[in-house]
Amino acid sequence: MAELVRERWEPHFEGMSRRDRQGCSYDAYIPDPLAGWPLELAGDLSADISDAEMAIRDLNDTDTAHVSLEGLARFLLRAESVGSSRIEGLDAAPQRLLRAEAAIALGGDAADQLAVEILGNITAMETAIESAATDAPFTHDNLLEIHRRLMDTTRHADLGGIIRSEQNWIGGSTYNPCNAAYVPPPPRFVPDLVDDLLEYINSDDHSPLVQAAIAHAQFETIHPFADGNGRTGRAIIHVVLHRRGLAPRFVPPVSLILATWASDYVRGLTEFRHLSLPGSAERSRAAHGWLRTFTTATRRSCIDAIHYASQIETLEQEWRQQVGRIRRDSSVDHLLAMLPGAPIVTVASAANLIGRSEVNTGAAINRLTEAGVLTQRNIGKERYRVFEAIGVLDLFTYLERSLASPTGDTQADPPNRPAPNRPPT
Repeated sequence: MAELVRERWEPHFEGMSRRDRQGCSYDAYIPDPLAGWPLELAGDLSADISDAEMAIRDLNDTDTAHVSLEGLARFLLRAESVGSSRIEGLDAAPQRLLRAEAAIALGGDAADQLAVEILGNITAMETAIESAATDAPFTHDNLLEIHRRLMDTTRHADLGGIIRSEQNWIGGSTYNPCNAAYVPPPPRFVPDLVDDLLEYINSDDHSPLVQAAIAHAQFETIHPFADGNGRTGRAIIHVVLHRRGLAPRFVPPVSLILATWASDYVRGLTEFRHLSLPGSAERSRAAHGWLRTFTTATRRSCIDAIHYASQIETLEQEWRQQVGRIRRDSSVDHLLAMLPGAPIVTVASAANLIGRSEVNTGAAINRLTEAGVLTQRNIGKERYRVFEAIGVLDLFTYLERSLASPTGDTQADPPNRPAPNRPPT
């Protein structure tokens, strides 16, 4: 059964104060395995879970006849990644992210380390979705690769893709776990717990939404890496939802909600750590608070994301009216469809997005710039030439604010967009 194990922290000659340098005894938590857990759910909670799963299906069945599936998918994945980073205290305005992204795409170094770390989370989330896109089991190597991609852009890239071999903890001193708020399992327990978690992820013992929530809570309980556990654990949510076929096209940006509901989020994960018998009703009840928070946040994120889809569809229709006649399957046609998910592009990055030559893509960018769909920006000391899609950043900010609102405001109109920069006639 789940238990607290008493461990000893030996004194270290580190830290500014005597307390930082002291030794102590501390309790580390060992969770029960997940495989075979006969989880019991209250009737009202089961109904809420069904409603949230239906909301995810509605989001993925959104009628996007006039907006690119891939463009919308990229946008929502970006929103989820930004929200997940925000939970860890990593927050940057959309313009900062895009400037850093453009600098990197052009082969330069982005000086904005905060923005670079958030971009790393976007890459990790993309890796997570890719790993769940096949019928193959989600493996140890898949998990390590997600973490490696996340850490690649941080100051601790050397920790990427490596299961920890030392004790970690949450809260208290930087130097010892003596006054920590939570101490995860000692390293000797971690490999078996991770193996059990992977077995659970590859099972279908529980409904998809329950499985995603429980897998995330167990991952955070294990805390298998020295750093980056929160962001990797939230990527696992989307691995499960994608693998189970509940979210095949669009990820619900649930992290933008959880970033606002931080106290409920932490409380739910804390209550998940029970000390009851493995198959007991008490163990199931310990998970109910977290499941309620996760379920409500998921449903809210889906409703707001659907509202956003209609707004981006309207924006793309406006773009097409500005451009005029567009040949189907042309570079212009493909680029317009991709811009919602890539609101700032270079010629090279746009060519890669639409699978066309840089010559054809450059011509398409010129046409969209002349029509007022794109505007040229020069960034960095090198004055790199990039192109921003008019209106997308406003909508991105609108979605973030709506999801971050405690009650939501999905019926409000998005910010007024400036009149298009039409070419002189």
